[in-house]
Amino acid sequence: MPAMCALLLALLLWAPITAVQGFLGDHCEFYPSTGLCENGATWDGIKCVCQTGFFGYRCQALLDSITIDTPETVNATVDVLVKVTYRNFTKDLENTSSKAYRDFTELFKKRMDKVYKDLPEYRHVSIRKLSNGSIIVEHDVILETNYTSDFQDVFKNLTKIVKAKIINETKSLLNADNCQGTEVLCYDEKATVVADTPQLSFDPQEQCMKNVAKDFARFYYVDELEGKLACVTKCTAGTKTQLNCNEGTCQLQRSGPRCLCPNTNTYWYWGQTCEWSTSKSLVYGSIGAVAVILLIVVVALSIFLGLSRRKLYRPEYNLSREWQAEEIPGSFQNRGIWEGKNLKEDRFGLGSTYSHFQPSLENMDPNIELHIQRPKVITAAQ
Repeated sequence: MPAMCALLLALLLWAPITAVQGFLGDHCEFYPSTGLCENGATWDGIKCVCQTGFFGYRCQALLDSITIDTPETVNATVDVLVKVTYRNFTKDLENTSSKAYRDFTELFKKRMDKVYKDLPEYRHVSIRKLSNGSIIVEHDVILETNYTSDFQDVFKNLTKIVKAKIINETKSLLNADNCQGTEVLCYDEKATVVADTPQLSFDPQEQCMKNVAKDFARFYYVDELEGKLACVTKCTAGTKTQLNCNEGTCQLQRSGPRCLCPNTNTYWYWGQTCEWSTSKSLVYGSIGAVAVILLIVVVALSIFLGLSRRKLYRPEYNLSREWQAEEIPGSFQNRGIWEGKNLKEDRFGLGSTYSHFQPSLENMDPNIELHIQRPKVITAAQ
């Protein structure tokens, strides 16, 4: 028997700390493979494998923020089209392996290097296509700068500089005699086109969208968090655009960020951002006061109704008839008062009755002694 008890005790001590494979929780009460994996997660035999943007042992929670890895340098591509005049387009220029193509593109790149030589962010020119119309050159101006938080604004300004330089170059040589040399290129100023928006090699918003839950992507955006670039929502604490829920907490739902207002021991909080509060003691006190007032009103009405009903159903008492029925000789005179007009018209006309009441003592002998028989106690026969 002691051995059995010792075995049971050992099992009780061992069970809580020994997890069976596939179960989760402090008491091994969760088994995700039975359907507890949420938000499209899959069970790999050991744990829930969450989809992008979710975390938790059941993948039940959304990522509040995602740090975006930033590169040391960022490249930008500016689309430019120029028309080279006083030169004829040939079939050889369609073949990128031909000598004519290599010679022309090398000359064009040298000219562009001179145009942008005083621009530190300039790297090179990449020719995309040559086409007929004298020679139309579609090319990209490649720029590069170190990453900063305002790199997008930097490239917008650089694009304006590129546009100004290429336009200045295309209108600088307009004399036909100067355009005949083999090392010289002239351009049609009116045909020059420069894209206003550069194509960036690094797009923080695009990186953000790749790492968040698909159904909630529209609520994420790029902002600085603790000095670093991050993909956040309005529920992310520590950002400039954080939703202020006052005493509540922010939660990202499928309809967007929402403030969940608390219910404390002393206050109720309410409103879209939990900006309003109501004291529980004030509410309870008001309800108590109203209840007392209602109770008083009910009691008062009950008493009033009771008195009204007693008056309504009280039987009429005819005092005159009772006195007339006694017929005590010589006791009262002026019996006609019982049929008086005032008494007949007033059911409670005692005042009228007493005004006509006149006792007569003429037949009374004041010398007669009044004897009252002493009462006797009569007991019932045993």
